[in-house]
Amino acid sequence: MKTLLICPADRPAVSALAETVPLALLPVMGKPLLAYWLEHLADLGIKEVRVLATDRPEQVRAEIGHGERWGMEVEVVPVLRELSVAEARSKYRPKDEADWPAEPRDVQLVDRFPGLEQYPLFDTYTGWVSAVQAWLPHSATRHRVGVREIKPRVWVGLRSRVSESAKMTAPCWIGENVWVGSHAKIGPYAILENRVVVESGVEVANSAIGPETFVGAFTELRDSLAWGSTLVNWRNGSRTSVPDAFLMCSLNRHTRRQKAGNWLGRLAAGVLMLVTSPVAALYFLTAKLRNQPSLREFIAVRPQLTNGPSPTETFHYYELANCRGFFRGWPQLLNIMRGDFAWVGNRPLSPAEVAQLESEFDRLWLAAPIGLVSLADAEGVVGAFNDDARACASFYAVRASWRLDLSILARALLP
Repeated sequence: MKTLLICPADRPAVSALAETVPLALLPVMGKPLLAYWLEHLADLGIKEVRVLATDRPEQVRAEIGHGERWGMEVEVVPVLRELSVAEARSKYRPKDEADWPAEPRDVQLVDRFPGLEQYPLFDTYTGWVSAVQAWLPHSATRHRVGVREIKPRVWVGLRSRVSESAKMTAPCWIGENVWVGSHAKIGPYAILENRVVVESGVEVANSAIGPETFVGAFTELRDSLAWGSTLVNWRNGSRTSVPDAFLMCSLNRHTRRQKAGNWLGRLAAGVLMLVTSPVAALYFLTAKLRNQPSLREFIAVRPQLTNGPSPTETFHYYELANCRGFFRGWPQLLNIMRGDFAWVGNRPLSPAEVAQLESEFDRLWLAAPIGLVSLADAEGVVGAFNDDARACASFYAVRASWRLDLSILARALLP
């Protein structure tokens, strides 16, 4: 028997859920959503499954492989857009093959749990929570190894440690390799995914904590979805990034600060700053005599490589006020000397702008150092944060080289 599964693509109403993984791979009580579907199809005797994936198909393929663990043959097919059930059936199900289940089981969209068609997952955050809560008793008892029910409707996974003084209120799920500190209050309707650390005095109710997330002492999570430093109130849909790592952060913070230039570039910035300092002094004097501000202050997010939520470390930089052209960035020569900027890189982004980087392609902006000049400057892109600027930033992050840097400098600085 054969069947088709369609992975959901963009769902703007629940965009925070797809920050780190495609929606089809969202972890639910230790397993990706797609795994529940493959288990379900295996139980029905399906032997061949074709998975149509639009969002990050390489991650989908890496996660499910070729289907060996379910005793079936699985093929992941990248598609340019999410197909409707009718389109997928017309394109990928041959009409002359009889080895398919009857409609609608032959082609199914992975936007619900198997058998819970009345609970759509991705229409709203509230819908997601309702579906997960309805799925909890089904998930806890099927295809599980090592899960303990320490009290009625309180399940704890392998290698997890729960303090004796912690209070567990059913129903709740504690995943694998989870640490729950003393006097914590977990539940009702609390889900702690794998590798979560909850310190002492934490209260979690009607909430889900994503994998590899740290929740600091005496933090209270109610009606929330927490993953890394991202926090969503599922009742009203509000979303925020928690800046304080002692309250909440990602445990998988294998990040490194982007190197902004080398010692030679920093030395060159120092020499240029020294040579041009008389001109800068004249500018500051003129601004003072005219009773005008001489500097404008900005906040930038420091780029870094991360496989979790977007970085939140910031620093300040300045531009000359009421000044145009290259000389406007004269104070940023000091940033180059400090290693915050490079001569060539991507334009700096504010925290608000970083929050708008929704796709993996957009987030490439942060995979390169901040530059005094950028590819967008060389290309004459006017908008600081429009689609053209994003394309230039992502291209530079992928193709950066000393040859490209020289080309950008020449085009940006020379008339």
